[in-house]
Amino acid sequence: MAELRTAKIPEIKVQDIITLTARLAQLLAEEVDLLSEMKVSKIEALQQEKIFLTNALDAQRKMLDKHPHLLDTIPSQDKHDLQEVVHVFNNILEENHRKLLLAKEINHKIVQAITTVVKQSSLSRVYDDKGITGATPYSTLSVTLDKQV
Repeated sequence: MAELRTAKIPEIKVQDIITLTARLAQLLAEEVDLLSEMKVSKIEALQQEKIFLTNALDAQRKMLDKHPHLLDTIPSQDKHDLQEVVHVFNNILEENHRKLLLAKEINHKIVQAITTVVKQSSLSRVYDDKGITGATPYSTLSVTLDKQV
Protein backbone atom coordinates (compact mmCIF):
# COMPACT_ATOMS: atom_id res chain seq x y z
CA MET A 1 0.00 0.00 0.00
CA ALA A 2 1.39 3.36 -0.99
CA GLU A 3 1.93 5.86 1.75
CA LEU A 4 0.42 9.25 1.36
CA ARG A 5 2.86 12.03 1.94
CA THR A 6 1.63 15.35 3.05
CA ALA A 7 3.67 18.34 2.09
CA LYS A 8 4.89 20.30 5.04
CA ILE A 9 3.04 23.57 5.16
CA PRO A 10 5.54 26.41 5.51
CA GLU A 11 5.04 28.82 8.32
CA ILE A 12 6.07 32.38 8.53
CA LYS A 13 8.02 33.54 11.55
CA VAL A 14 7.21 37.20 11.69
CA GLN A 15 9.39 37.81 14.74
CA ASP A 16 12.38 36.51 12.76
CA ILE A 17 11.54 38.87 9.89
CA ILE A 18 11.21 41.76 12.34
CA THR A 19 14.57 40.90 13.92
CA LEU A 20 16.31 40.55 10.54
CA THR A 21 14.84 43.82 9.28
CA ALA A 22 15.75 45.67 12.48
CA ARG A 23 19.33 44.41 12.32
CA LEU A 24 19.65 45.35 8.65
CA ALA A 25 18.34 48.83 9.50
CA GLN A 26 20.94 49.05 12.25
CA LEU A 27 23.73 48.10 9.84
CA LEU A 28 22.52 50.67 7.32
CA ALA A 29 22.48 53.30 10.06
CA GLU A 30 26.09 52.39 10.92
CA GLU A 31 26.93 52.74 7.23
CA VAL A 32 25.25 56.17 7.14
CA ASP A 33 27.41 57.24 10.10
CA LEU A 34 30.57 55.98 8.38
CA LEU A 35 29.59 57.75 5.16
CA SER A 36 28.94 60.96 7.09
CA GLU A 37 32.42 60.71 8.58
CA MET A 38 33.84 59.72 5.14
CA LYS A 39 35.25 56.52 6.61
CA VAL A 40 34.34 54.58 3.48
CA SER A 41 37.02 51.93 3.99
CA LYS A 42 35.33 50.78 7.21
CA ILE A 43 32.05 50.04 5.40
CA GLU A 44 33.47 46.86 3.91
CA ALA A 45 33.42 45.20 7.34
CA LEU A 46 29.60 45.45 7.32
CA GLN A 47 29.08 43.86 3.91
CA GLN A 48 29.11 40.16 4.85
CA GLU A 49 26.39 40.56 7.45
CA LYS A 50 24.38 42.82 5.15
CA ILE A 51 24.50 40.16 2.44
CA PHE A 52 23.45 37.45 4.91
CA LEU A 53 20.51 39.52 6.20
CA THR A 54 19.42 40.52 2.71
CA ASN A 55 19.48 36.90 1.54
CA ALA A 56 17.51 35.74 4.60
CA LEU A 57 14.86 38.42 4.05
CA ASP A 58 14.73 37.63 0.35
CA ALA A 59 14.07 33.96 1.17
CA GLN A 60 11.14 35.02 3.36
CA ARG A 61 9.81 37.26 0.60
CA LYS A 62 10.02 34.42 -1.93
CA MET A 63 8.18 32.11 0.44
CA LEU A 64 5.41 34.70 0.82
CA ASP A 65 5.27 35.17 -2.96
CA LYS A 66 4.84 31.41 -3.31
CA HIS A 67 2.34 31.11 -0.41
CA PRO A 68 0.50 34.46 -0.17
CA HIS A 69 -2.13 32.92 2.12
CA LEU A 70 0.47 32.91 4.90
CA LEU A 71 -0.04 36.65 5.27
CA ASP A 72 -3.50 35.89 6.65
CA THR A 73 -1.96 33.86 9.48
CA ILE A 74 0.05 36.76 10.90
CA PRO A 75 -1.43 38.15 14.13
CA SER A 76 -2.41 41.82 13.93
CA GLN A 77 0.12 42.90 16.59
CA ASP A 78 2.93 41.22 14.62
CA LYS A 79 1.73 42.96 11.44
CA HIS A 80 1.78 46.28 13.29
CA ASP A 81 5.28 45.63 14.68
CA LEU A 82 6.52 44.63 11.23
CA GLN A 83 5.03 47.77 9.66
CA GLU A 84 6.82 49.93 12.23
CA VAL A 85 10.17 48.23 11.63
CA VAL A 86 9.74 48.46 7.86
CA HIS A 87 8.92 52.18 8.18
CA VAL A 88 12.12 52.79 10.19
CA PHE A 89 14.08 50.63 7.76
CA ASN A 90 12.81 52.57 4.72
CA ASN A 91 13.75 55.91 6.33
CA ILE A 92 17.27 54.68 7.05
CA LEU A 93 17.50 53.18 3.57
CA GLU A 94 16.63 56.55 2.02
CA GLU A 95 19.25 58.29 4.17
CA ASN A 96 21.78 55.62 3.25
CA HIS A 97 21.03 56.15 -0.43
CA ARG A 98 21.47 59.93 -0.11
CA LYS A 99 24.80 59.48 1.71
CA LEU A 100 26.05 57.00 -0.90
CA LEU A 101 25.22 59.43 -3.70
CA LEU A 102 26.94 62.25 -1.81
CA ALA A 103 30.05 60.12 -1.18
CA LYS A 104 30.11 59.16 -4.86
CA GLU A 105 29.84 62.82 -5.90
CA ILE A 106 32.60 63.85 -3.48
CA ASN A 107 34.82 61.05 -4.73
CA HIS A 108 34.20 62.12 -8.33
CA LYS A 109 35.11 65.74 -7.52
CA ILE A 110 38.30 64.64 -5.75
CA VAL A 111 39.31 62.57 -8.78
CA GLN A 112 38.56 65.54 -11.06
CA ALA A 113 40.64 67.86 -8.86
CA ILE A 114 43.57 65.43 -8.83
CA THR A 115 43.33 65.02 -12.61
CA THR A 116 43.36 68.80 -13.07
CA VAL A 117 46.37 69.23 -10.78
CA VAL A 118 48.27 66.44 -12.55
CA LYS A 119 47.51 67.95 -15.96
CA GLN A 120 48.57 71.43 -14.82
CA SER A 121 51.79 70.20 -13.25
CA SER A 122 52.67 68.15 -16.31
CA LEU A 123 52.76 71.18 -18.61
CA SER A 124 56.09 72.63 -19.64
CA ARG A 125 56.83 76.20 -20.67
CA VAL A 126 58.35 76.09 -24.17
CA TYR A 127 59.05 78.50 -27.00
CA ASP A 128 57.14 78.19 -30.22
CA ASP A 129 58.50 78.97 -33.69
CA LYS A 130 57.84 82.71 -33.12
CA GLY A 131 59.76 82.82 -29.84
CA ILE A 132 56.61 83.05 -27.70
CA THR A 133 56.36 80.92 -24.60
CA GLY A 134 53.39 78.65 -24.11
CA ALA A 135 52.39 75.63 -22.12
CA THR A 136 52.85 72.28 -23.76
CA PRO A 137 52.20 68.91 -22.21
CA TYR A 138 55.32 66.86 -21.59
CA SER A 139 53.85 64.10 -23.69
CA THR A 140 54.36 66.27 -26.82
CA LEU A 141 57.79 67.54 -25.80
CA SER A 142 60.63 66.03 -27.77
CA VAL A 143 63.31 64.60 -25.53
CA THR A 144 66.61 62.94 -26.42
CA LEU A 145 68.78 61.01 -24.07
CA ASP A 146 72.51 60.74 -24.32
CA LYS A 147 73.28 57.45 -22.76
CA GLN A 148 76.66 55.87 -22.56
CA VAL A 149 77.26 52.39 -21.28
